[in-house]
Amino acid sequence: MKKYNFWRKTVIIITICLYLTIANSPPAFASIHKYPEAGDRVMFRSVQSLRDTDEKAWQVVLYKRVKSGVVNSFNLRLVGFPGTELQHPVPLNVAAGSRAMGMANDIWSESDLPVNVGEYDFKSIITQVESNQPLRLNLPVKGEKKAALLVPPFAVREWRLLLETN
Repeated sequence: MKKYNFWRKTVIIITICLYLTIANSPPAFASIHKYPEAGDRVMFRSVQSLRDTDEKAWQVVLYKRVKSGVVNSFNLRLVGFPGTELQHPVPLNVAAGSRAMGMANDIWSESDLPVNVGEYDFKSIITQVESNQPLRLNLPVKGEKKAALLVPPFAVREWRLLLETN
């Protein structure tokens, strides 16, 4: 009988400890990072690693630059692995489900980025995103059919938080 009580108490104590650990866990925070730049300019960014519909990996960086509390730019950078080449200047077609969100202008020519990188003005698109519904980015890949990159709800949520971050 004593062995039974010992194991019973042990299981109860372990259960209580696990419950308290889980119940007191802080909420998950978005991976939005702040980077001070020259003067009073600050960059906020969200970075995700996603795969397109052909299972090719992409680094997806949504960032905004803020100067004196005013958003100067809100851009989306797509980085494909070397060997992937994006067509430039071709706008990025964005959709949420069956609803077309619009075209993000290609601003790659304003930078010195390699051909496997796309840079798009995303301000007009992100302001239209009203829910965490997945987004579909139709990538203008050179020499191939247009690949699609699906942005999952957790990333869309983070992007919406980035829009509100100051």
